[in-house]
Amino acid sequence: MQEDVMKSVLPEVEALLRQTRVLLYQGIRDLRDGVVSQEAWIKELRWGGLRAFQNAERAVWRTGEGEEQELAGYVQRSGALTQVVVYGAGHLVPVDNGRAAQEMIEGWVTQTGVFGSGMR
Repeated sequence: MQEDVMKSVLPEVEALLRQTRVLLYQGIRDLRDGVVSQEAWIKELRWGGLRAFQNAERAVWRTGEGEEQELAGYVQRSGALTQVVVYGAGHLVPVDNGRAAQEMIEGWVTQTGVFGSGMR
């Protein structure tokens, strides 16, 4: 039963941040592992970029183009860490807001829009 007990992923995330980019995302309506709890454990990271991340601006994120734009959430990023809060979604972001999930993943992988150096 020990394997079934929730465990901290801090050591794994810290190791990843030293080697590669990391995307953390959360649905604003996630009652299981909410935004507040994610932000609390992010503050506990032992990572050289934490202070810069904490001081980074949260950018408003919109999906779509022109008049088709919809508010999708917000993005905070610095160095290797990107944190996204997705509006209109709970624990299962891709199920609850598929359009935003797809644009988030594509933007993060290609480092474009609000997930890159530019704001949108």
